[in-house]
Amino acid sequence: PVKKQWQTPTVSMTPVDKDEVADLNRLSDTELKIRLEQTGHNFQRKYQASQNFIHRKIADSDVLISVGSNIANFNGYVELNGSAADLWEKLQTPSKVDELEQLLEKKYQISHETAVEHVLDFLKELQEHNMVVVN
Repeated sequence: PVKKQWQTPTVSMTPVDKDEVADLNRLSDTELKIRLEQTGHNFQRKYQASQNFIHRKIADSDVLISVGSNIANFNGYVELNGSAADLWEKLQTPSKVDELEQLLEKKYQISHETAVEHVLDFLKELQEHNMVVVN
């Protein structure tokens, strides 16, 4: 298992009119994000690929190799499909969620809802394995 790095707990409160976003408990993460965007919420956090992984093209596969001190936490490699490789490449510089979504929407001509769902899932997976830094 990958060790998680300690961060001081912080919260940021933003008031939202519940009538504008409907019953929050019944919305998926994707639906909630889209509703919040529609009411003017702008997600500002930026994500950047961890420097503990390097991207290599091996044969026809995109893989991430664990390097440096991270090898003690994750001794192996991660294989990426095409869209994951595109997102990883974009994450080489700090990127907001909407920038990642736009990348998928334009390149793969998918709906905003589909892009939101897949980007949120991808970032969640990266965060669970300490593969991305959040600012």
